[in-house]
Amino acid sequence: MKTEIQTKRLRLVALTLDQLDLCLEDPERLGQELGVSTSPNLMDDPAQRAIGFKTKRMSELAAESHLWYTYWLVVISGDRCGVGLAGFKRGPDERGEVEIGYGIDPAHRNRGYTTEAVEALIAWALQDPACRSILADTLKDNVASNRVLVKAGMKLYYETDEGLCWKIGRGSNT
Repeated sequence: MKTEIQTKRLRLVALTLDQLDLCLEDPERLGQELGVSTSPNLMDDPAQRAIGFKTKRMSELAAESHLWYTYWLVVISGDRCGVGLAGFKRGPDERGEVEIGYGIDPAHRNRGYTTEAVEALIAWALQDPACRSILADTLKDNVASNRVLVKAGMKLYYETDEGLCWKIGRGSNT
């Protein structure tokens, strides 16, 4: 089943387990399958490691929970180019919390794509009654990522010596 989120400038495509495997094996073939080109820096080393963890975890879970564990390919609608990956680290826990993560090819940063993708995934997640809030962790010195979360409506929840934790909830500021 194909799951997508359409925004003003983006299309977010939830990748299946097989498509995540293609990300690792042959990103060009994945692009052909989805009818998009893929940015050459989309599959850097951190993304490849993260996909490896995701595919292992997803292979152990029922297919109906995959949307919470997969990556969503961030595609610029106008030029049909996959430029980033975003998603959740797991499904809602006992408190109804999920953690979001994201990455955009450096060549496509500072254009608002990351913020637009994060906003879309927050809205998608909060439609699920089991999800009450979304968290994100960043390093204090990651100014760009912190700015994305502020623009997406997240509030600083707590901080450590090195990091910040952000949160947004359904119908509230937390």
